[in-house]
Amino acid sequence: MIESICTPQEEGRRISVACDLFLDLKLYRLPEWAHTQLERRFPDVDIVEVNTPSSSLFSEQSEIYWGNRITPDIIEKMPNLKWIHFGSVGVNRVNIQDLSRQNILVTSSKGGVVYPMVASALSFMTGLARGVHYVQKMREDGTMSRESFDAYFDRIHDLLGERCLIVGFGDVGKHLARVCDALGMHVSAIEREPSCHKLVDSSFTLDKLPDAVLEADYVINLLPLNNDTKGVFNRKVFSRMSRNAFFINIGRGETVDEDALIDALNKGVIAGAGLDVFAKEPLTIDSPLWKMENVMLSPHIAGLSQSYWKGQIELFQYNLKCYVENRSYSMKNLVNG
Repeated sequence: MIESICTPQEEGRRISVACDLFLDLKLYRLPEWAHTQLERRFPDVDIVEVNTPSSSLFSEQSEIYWGNRITPDIIEKMPNLKWIHFGSVGVNRVNIQDLSRQNILVTSSKGGVVYPMVASALSFMTGLARGVHYVQKMREDGTMSRESFDAYFDRIHDLLGERCLIVGFGDVGKHLARVCDALGMHVSAIEREPSCHKLVDSSFTLDKLPDAVLEADYVINLLPLNNDTKGVFNRKVFSRMSRNAFFINIGRGETVDEDALIDALNKGVIAGAGLDVFAKEPLTIDSPLWKMENVMLSPHIAGLSQSYWKGQIELFQYNLKCYVENRSYSMKNLVNG
């Protein structure tokens, strides 16, 4: 456990926060109202724009880094750095063990996108089950009618009694399990250690993935990217899935062998897919996925919500208050080395 390394805020002492949340996308751009709120609540804290196309500065004097784009090189150039707060759930851009040895705190935004992620998983599940992707194609072609949709009659599902495998059983996975249970589905899960959950019929570890997918109608990938998960959805895994099963990925693109997935979709090894993330983003224009009738696509937006920044600012302000009051042990989402 990292000991408290923050000094209480002394009268007249200013704290500098290096922040990269000044990009074009709203997901990565600190709203003006949030900036104003932070200035009002923390008058002795300066938010300094760094590591953006318009400002490549790294701010040597900053004690805090807030954002998503920090690198080991930037850390080396910040001798006063004491705390990194990621605006994302994943913290794989840094080596947590190294930072722990340097007494640099790391916090994440874990929990901030649970509800939009669950909603996104559910939209893919219900969309694929109800043939929304087929209807969209008919709409584009101007052929939408009950008569034309009759060709897909035998491909339409209603979720009741069907089996969902949730791969990655963290906050999002657990909430998704509750939703699936409410829909009358059977739920199994891949997690770090097998355990008993009220809403889960079967629990597996990641090395048992090829066995776990055998009975699933929906395989939902929520995995983070690390050495253990890279390319874990491979040809062997897809070959063991049911021909009526759907693969849904709102985790990380590089956890999937994309060529193997495309091959499985082309050959009817699996019924279809809902994909929010890809091996290369944005999805390359020559990818076969664009034209596949049995695939639903979205551009890495599963975690978006109009309430996103409200939660982000509440979390950062809470942790910043702990920091200036020398209560790092009370910070939320501390990541231990």
